[in-house]
Amino acid sequence: RVLRAALVLVGVAAAIFIFGIIVGFVIIGHQGGGPIQGWDDTVGRWYLHHRGALVGISKVVASYFDALPLGIICVVLTAVLAITLRTSRALIPIVAYLGGEFQVLPIRTVIHRHRPPTANYPAAGAVNGVHETSYSFPSGHSVAVTAVLFALLGCIALTYRIWWPWLIALVGSVFVIDTRLVLGVHWFSDVT
Repeated sequence: RVLRAALVLVGVAAAIFIFGIIVGFVIIGHQGGGPIQGWDDTVGRWYLHHRGALVGISKVVASYFDALPLGIICVVLTAVLAITLRTSRALIPIVAYLGGEFQVLPIRTVIHRHRPPTANYPAAGAVNGVHETSYSFPSGHSVAVTAVLFALLGCIALTYRIWWPWLIALVGSVFVIDTRLVLGVHWFSDVT
């Protein structure tokens, strides 16, 4: 049973990777500039002019849901669940987190999309203290947080046959996605 679950996870991870590469080449383009770039530019300009008071909270979210802090949160949550649940479901947070993170790096390595000019202070429109220089597609914050929220809350929703955890996962994911756009560190298609 465990081997079957592991094989399913590997199969799903491979499918997601292939989908990410296809989307990257077809829509984003190698090193960016693909068919969606005009839309990305429009959304980026809109956020630049409407971000206002959201910058502060976006910086906090970027700090606490960056790779290392989110990884630590998932390890602690997995440990707590392992002690309380004593089932393999306790692994959901860390497996989801690692699954998300291990998708981002290889896709970024292949696509090589550069970040918006506003991702590295002191560039025009950049937020003071924000220095994001790694490749942009896909957004690590968006992928990792979405993977963890949907895996964990989806498990709760399916176990108890309730719908509202799906809504919480969606709202939480969209919130983190929005913070990446507010800070100007990703293109819209990176976080989508």
